[in-house]
Amino acid sequence: MLNLFLSFLMPVLIPPAKEGTPNRMPHLAASDGVIALVYGSGRAILSAHSVDRGATFSKPVVVAELPVLPLTRHRGPRPVLIGRTMLVSAIGGKTVAAGPHAHGLPADGDLFVWRSEDLGKTWSEGVRINDVPGAAREGLHAFAADAQGNVAVVWLDLRETGTRLFGSYSKDAGRTWSKNVLVYQSPDGTICQCCHPSLLALGNGEFAVMFRNAVGGARDMYLAREAVERSAARKILQGIIIPTPIVSDEIQRRRYPGPRLVEVCGAQ
Repeated sequence: MLNLFLSFLMPVLIPPAKEGTPNRMPHLAASDGVIALVYGSGRAILSAHSVDRGATFSKPVVVAELPVLPLTRHRGPRPVLIGRTMLVSAIGGKTVAAGPHAHGLPADGDLFVWRSEDLGKTWSEGVRINDVPGAAREGLHAFAADAQGNVAVVWLDLRETGTRLFGSYSKDAGRTWSKNVLVYQSPDGTICQCCHPSLLALGNGEFAVMFRNAVGGARDMYLAREAVERSAARKILQGIIIPTPIVSDEIQRRRYPGPRLVEVCGAQ
């Protein structure tokens, strides 16, 4: 059962969809007094919304059901709101992975996005975002949107040996999506294989992404900024600014001598 204390007065209780199947991995998005909630329950992704700043929530609606839906270790669905348009992203598949580190993940995991233009009352069919099937099977991703309808999603990608950070974007509130683009790959062959990225919309098509790198035995948090469109020389999620390690000045001088931030892909 989800206990939401958004009103700071009385908790809003959302019972499980089925007895014995707990609600898991809830996430919220908010815009202009509207709050969107998504969570997983068994194989189902459910959504609800509030138009009174969290005092009450609508009856949950099933967004989709997936044969394998990972809902552990920071995995699960993510919502964004753009006016009355709600988008939900999630990674799922058809076959459960095997092995000591499978954690209930799908062996063929793909990243999907569903779209609703009526605050979650009805939902579109899911659109697969990763253009190489099964590349998102690690199950870790992040999702963000701004008020202008720019949306970005990033995920840990396994289309080749080693884990890399890939992304895709939409400039029309999730109606269409770009081809996949490489956000970052470590010179050592892989970023951290088990830490989910974070994504923040900065407005006007700009985003900030944070992820855990793996360079020279150090697993520091790195930060990069991305833009949907600045000029012909600049493309979304293609390393507009080389990611900067988020570490102390002392560690910075010892591990990463020289400039910390380097501009690439042309002038402003």
